[in-house]
Amino acid sequence: MKKGFVIVLSALVLASCGRPQRTVMPKNSETKQTSTSEKKQSGMDLKAIKDKDYSSIQGTWIDGRGNELVFDDKGLVSEDVELDASCFKQKDQIAEMTVSAKSGVGGYGLLLLPKGQEAGKDDASDKSKDRIWAGQSPEYGDDDNFYYCKKEQPKDREQVDADDSSSTSKTSKAKKWNTRSDGEVKSSKKADQNDYPGYTAAQVEAARVWAYVIKSVPTELSINEKSAGTKIYFGGLGVDYPKDVRQLFTPISAEGHVTYASNGDGTVTIYPVPSHWQQSADELNSEEFMTQFTQGILDHAETVTLPDGDPDLIRQILAVLK
Repeated sequence: MKKGFVIVLSALVLASCGRPQRTVMPKNSETKQTSTSEKKQSGMDLKAIKDKDYSSIQGTWIDGRGNELVFDDKGLVSEDVELDASCFKQKDQIAEMTVSAKSGVGGYGLLLLPKGQEAGKDDASDKSKDRIWAGQSPEYGDDDNFYYCKKEQPKDREQVDADDSSSTSKTSKAKKWNTRSDGEVKSSKKADQNDYPGYTAAQVEAARVWAYVIKSVPTELSINEKSAGTKIYFGGLGVDYPKDVRQLFTPISAEGHVTYASNGDGTVTIYPVPSHWQQSADELNSEEFMTQFTQGILDHAETVTLPDGDPDLIRQILAVLK
């Protein structure tokens, strides 16, 4: 009986050895996971940007007014400004960065918004696309304030993109003030002062300047006047203002700060004076350094034709003007 059992078992083993074996490979969950991960990082990659790799946003970005930001894999391409990588801040899936003038005077902030992320409750941008917001005071309710990669422009911006294609410039526009087309700009001298009864021409102009530069209503707005020949730096070092200027400021410094001169012809000259002098004590006490620094402020001043602006916005700003 045992002998017969051994013979049958041997026959079964030999038969199985003669058959071709089918190897079933398990599903590679790691490969699938890697593929999914790569797919998630196909757009704006904040982790890489934090590590100073800008290849995920490389290219030309355009806002609704035709302004450009141009990036290569190393950062912002510009002769006048540069990214301050040390100021990178990330909260959840949104990141903030600072753009500083290479002269050391002036700058603005960037908000990096990957697909699906919101800048705030009033965010009017297309959240199905990667976006970049740039400015000095948060203003998210206007889609024109957001930059989209050139190849992903919203449909209503196709004309802006077409008009811009004739430009041979490949550097970012650092001069942020005079960005509106001639058709959008009207001389403030043509404005009907009767629209704002009870306010002087100087007050209306101040409100228009604030609306043009900051684009929001402050909690309170004050005007400080400085005569030509006054030092730009209140510490008494450096160069002087070449003409009378007005400084617009609020109790909350984050709301903005503007220094400008009225030219009496419908234009104003805007000076990029910092709201806070953050240089070291040695620099602030150095005549040589402060002369160079304040001269940079004059060199980067912008003269623009002041638009009449939105009457409702101007009235709201005038209402908080002290």
